[in-house]
Amino acid sequence: MKAKDYFSSKRIAFLALFTALVTVATYIIKIPSPSGQGYINVGDTIIFVCAFMFDPFFALIAGGVGSALADLVSGFVPYVLPTLIIKGLEGFVAAILFKVFRKCKFNTVVNFLISAFVGALIMVFGYFTAEGFMFGWGVAAAGLVFNAIQGGVGLVLGVALASAFKKIRAINSLLTIERLAVNASDTITTHSEENEDKNENSGN
Repeated sequence: MKAKDYFSSKRIAFLALFTALVTVATYIIKIPSPSGQGYINVGDTIIFVCAFMFDPFFALIAGGVGSALADLVSGFVPYVLPTLIIKGLEGFVAAILFKVFRKCKFNTVVNFLISAFVGALIMVFGYFTAEGFMFGWGVAAAGLVFNAIQGGVGLVLGVALASAFKKIRAINSLLTIERLAVNASDTITTHSEENEDKNENSGN
């Protein structure tokens, strides 16, 4: 797919919207972590919804940038870079798995659960590693269980919200139209490249 088609105004608007939603969801509901560092939030919920509804790149940007912005405005500056990487990977991997399992004709709910579970694991152990290096492994261990709870809550709410969105005709139709447009663009690009190769071969 051509870059101008991928970065259409509608797709950029969706990306900005979900990045903002991740920031808001992370910032508004904050429960201080018992470890004394960081906080528990529901930003993972929106990251998973983005992963299920869009592509890995969108989930990477919305998850990483949206969560990092929330840490920045909340005053948790040491977490900004680790969060950018960890939450970005969380959304990216969940989105990739979701797309792969969908092609394998997995049950949609099972697909949601497995993809979100792996994404949540990346978040939990990512923060465990980051906090271990930043604050010591005792602090990291103290926050491990609560990060796991956050991941579990994000998984359940994310799956529920994504399933609800799929049942809303307006949202589903919009996403279906976009997928068709992307597929059509991919097909046109592929045919164009094949024709160019044929022309080059015939010229030789």
